[in-house]
Amino acid sequence: MSNKYKFTIPISTDKYINIPVEIKWDFHGQDDSIEEFKENLIGDIIGNPKDYETLRFSHNSYGENSFTKLQYNFFFYNSTSSDIPTSNILNWTQNYENAGIPYKDVYYKTRPFKKSFFKIDFYDTKEPNTQKNYFTIILPVTNSEFMEEFIPSINSLGNVKINFPQFNLDYVGYNEGFFIYWLKDFDLFKLKTFYMTAKFFDAKNGVFIKMMTVPQATLPGDRFSFNPSDYFYYKVDLNYTNKTYEIYDVVSLNRVGTDTSPINWFEYVNPPA
Repeated sequence: MSNKYKFTIPISTDKYINIPVEIKWDFHGQDDSIEEFKENLIGDIIGNPKDYETLRFSHNSYGENSFTKLQYNFFFYNSTSSDIPTSNILNWTQNYENAGIPYKDVYYKTRPFKKSFFKIDFYDTKEPNTQKNYFTIILPVTNSEFMEEFIPSINSLGNVKINFPQFNLDYVGYNEGFFIYWLKDFDLFKLKTFYMTAKFFDAKNGVFIKMMTVPQATLPGDRFSFNPSDYFYYKVDLNYTNKTYEIYDVVSLNRVGTDTSPINWFEYVNPPA
């Protein structure tokens, strides 16, 4: 069935008739869709690019004068002491000789001394069975502080200046190990809290010496039986807002690394055989 319409249009005047007709642009934008499909397909095959650019975090200021100095102290166990192992806090002293490197090697900066270093590792957790080491900071022994010492083997020189295991790190002077470099894109690992441990590499004897946060003489009861999570780690918190970090004792939760509360590491003594 069809409908017929007849229109009479006067010759003297132009007339227009608007007839609505639905038009669907089925192919509109399909080129853009093809490009989007290609990008998604490539992303599924080779993965989307990720931003691995790093930020530099500095030690957050403290005190009335806004100091930023970061201080590490390392103490080594005197294995020649006549005391029962781990019974006397005085058995831990701050010198490289107890670490197996003679004073003479330290003074002359022989190769075994210069090749030794402290290794600071940063983990995502204190649990050894599941933790991952995300980055490491190396502290060369040649960057440690100096003290005056009398060395019998070269006594003709009298008191001489030699390195001892203390590090004062800041923006100026020795700054190797002062800054922490971590990922700018927080969403990559969603990590801003780390747990750091310390070891000393004795290049003279080719061994690593494990460090803990207190001398075992201060532990109650069996000084070889304790919770490793409490005494082998310091907590490090990164602040993405002002790009700084702070370090805390995991037991007391007090801040450390300042001039009044340095980060202390003590050689761990294995149980007697």
